Amino acid sequence: MFVKFIRPICFLFVILFELVPMHLHLYAKTDGCYPFTEEQKIEKLLKKVGKIQGSFIRNGDTHTPEEAEKHLRYKLEEAKSSIFAPKPKDWTAKLFIEKIASKSFLTGTPYRIQFSQGKEIPSADWLFAELAQMEICK
Repeated sequence: MFVKFIRPICFLFVILFELVPMHLHLYAKTDGCYPFTEEQKIEKLLKKVGKIQGSFIRNGDTHTPEEAEKHLRYKLEEAKSSIFAPKPKDWTAKLFIEKIASKSFLTGTPYRIQFSQGKEIPSADWLFAELAQMEICK
């Protein structure tokens, strides 16, 4: 009686071992890349600002990375609630960089990042480079 079940069980194993490997690549993480939503990209950029190895320069004043992240979060929330801004769901990471994280709304002065090695660059340049790294997988 046991022999009667061995053949169908063996057949199932053969089918499973033949079919499953063909489709594993659909689920496997191969290159470490995942598509991010625009909201996730913005959040990742904000967190990167908060971890800069250096300082954030806003309107001529030097701020810590944590202060910069907090300020940009505040500006983003204010902008999202403005009747003049796009709807919150329509914000993109590019729009965030251009409208929130690159210059002062009041003075128009570009924000800058000064790295601990002394190099200073516009925040927009650094943020667009970081965004490009996130989007490399597309």
